Amino acid sequence: MLVGGTGEQRFLLFLAERSLEVGSSALAKAVAAFQLSNSTLSPFAAQLSSDIIKSRKKSEIFHRIQPKKVSEDVVLKIIESVTDERKSERDTLLVAISWYALLRAEEAANLQWQDIGGHRGTLKVTVRQAKNDQLALGRSTFVECKEGSLLDCLLKRWEAKETMNPIKSKYVFPNLTNGAKLSARAVAEISKEKLASVGMVATHHALRRGAANHLQEKGLTFEQIKARGRWRSAGGVSRYLTDAPAAQGIVEEIAEESGNELTTREEAGATPERELNHINYN
Repeated sequence: MLVGGTGEQRFLLFLAERSLEVGSSALAKAVAAFQLSNSTLSPFAAQLSSDIIKSRKKSEIFHRIQPKKVSEDVVLKIIESVTDERKSERDTLLVAISWYALLRAEEAANLQWQDIGGHRGTLKVTVRQAKNDQLALGRSTFVECKEGSLLDCLLKRWEAKETMNPIKSKYVFPNLTNGAKLSARAVAEISKEKLASVGMVATHHALRRGAANHLQEKGLTFEQIKARGRWRSAGGVSRYLTDAPAAQGIVEEIAEESGNELTTREEAGATPERELNHINYN
């Protein structure tokens, strides 16, 4: 007999049938539950169970939906929808800086005013302790932020408003009630809500993924993207990047609605330098 009894035989048949309906994690839990109640599996049954789970996992990878990526156009839509309301300004800036500086939710939550500085059109964002920075040495990301740009205007307006606020906070994105630090979960919810407001269902992490791919399409090298996103390993950043024509030197062409002529995205006027006419920045 190849397996250790009818109990194992029935379980393996059950596992094979369930593999057509549930994912690999559910199958692994079923195996663990069976082992817990039956002490152990025979070597043959253990190997067969492992093969069923691995087969299901390969199928999941093949059919997996690609993670969402937030494009700069989406970020610009969020920026252009900002109002004079304090929450709107905080949340909009949170999304913008998180995208341009590739901030994780926890990094955005921990960001303090002393961590931000600008010089000659460059914004320096210091992350005191990145995810893989166990020694807390800190890392800095540099973002283009020309005077009068959307990001520059948002940041200056929010800083001015917070300076006049009677409740002082050292955090860039504080709790609006008491000035305390937001949790990473709260930051993630804010990003999710702002993305939903422009019709996109995605998480805060989609900001980081989208920004990394945007940098790749702009022609930044792998090492430059790795440095800007504060990844420690090459494998970490590789999982974020996807193949794209622009990343391989191919200039995309888009058709104009007014005729059959083709023009590049730059010629069509795709630019981040848009004006927010509905906000008074004086």
